[in-house]
Amino acid sequence: MLSAECLLEAKQRFAIVGPHVSEAEVLALFPSPFEGRDDLLQFFVSMNGGSRTPRGCLIHCGNPAHRVSRDRLAEIRIEGFFSISPDPEEKMLPFAPMLGQYRATQSTFGEVPELRDFLAKHRPIAFDHSGNDIWIDLQSGRLRFVDWDQYKDGPTEIAATFREFVTRFWVNTVLRDLD
Repeated sequence: MLSAECLLEAKQRFAIVGPHVSEAEVLALFPSPFEGRDDLLQFFVSMNGGSRTPRGCLIHCGNPAHRVSRDRLAEIRIEGFFSISPDPEEKMLPFAPMLGQYRATQSTFGEVPELRDFLAKHRPIAFDHSGNDIWIDLQSGRLRFVDWDQYKDGPTEIAATFREFVTRFWVNTVLRDLD
């Protein structure tokens, strides 16, 4: 499990957090056990998504200089996490709901052969500063980065577990001046 210290540190990185969500609501989206699921559960029950900046759940930076390519993922800046909504149709502005993002991606890329299988086995959980997503494998718990401008290259693994992802890219990240 994520330590209390790690959870506190993670919470301090949020400028805004999502509305309360129960364990049952989180587990409904992640019903199968996988390595790190308990950490993911604990994290979402504590914070339920949110962003480093109050507007970050809705707005992504359009500056091309801030885009991180798949070969420079050590420089990625995770802006926030999608929220889990008890009602996937409900708009929870300024929060970007996980299922809403999944459905939008499914409608845009669901018929693309390179992504069809990937989308069936993953859910988006976080997003970077430039609007690309981090997806979690529903069976293994491995996290993958998807660069939507280069989707034909496929997703790139970014962390083996949710704990590794949170520790490396959320808690221990060095926030660069992006102005």
